[in-house]
Amino acid sequence: MLHAAKHGGQATHSAAFGGTINAEVNGVLPEVFECPTCERQFVFELVEASEDRSIYCPQCKRYLGEKDVNFVLLTEIDELTERLRFERDRLEKDEAVYGMTECDAELRTYGVEIHKVVNILRRTLADLDALKQQYL
Repeated sequence: MLHAAKHGGQATHSAAFGGTINAEVNGVLPEVFECPTCERQFVFELVEASEDRSIYCPQCKRYLGEKDVNFVLLTEIDELTERLRFERDRLEKDEAVYGMTECDAELRTYGVEIHKVVNILRRTLADLDALKQQYL
C-alpha cells in the first residue's frame, strides 16, 4: 500500500517510500515500508511506547518520515471510497442499460433490482465521507 504525504516541504510516501504515520491509537496494525535507497522491505509498528515518532530504515538508517495514524486511516478510506465509487458507477450503467432495453428476463430482473445495491453503495459512500471528516 502506498501513502503520500508532505513532510518538510517535500512530498514523501509512507508504506513503500516512508511518510507520515502518527501513532496515538492502540491496536493499529503495522505498516510495511520499503526503503527507496537500499530497497529493503520491513515492518514498522505504528503504536510504540517510545516518544520517537521518526521512522528510519533499519539497514541504511535513511529517514523515511513520521508516524501519523490519521494519515494512514485517511488513505485507507480514500482507497476504499475509490473502489466503491467505481462499482457504484458500473452498476448504475448496468441499471440504465438492462432496465430500459429489451433483453432476457433474467437481465431485465437484474436491471430492475440492481437499484437496491446502488442505494447501499451510495449510503456507504456517504458514511465513509462522514468518517473521513473525523480524521481531517
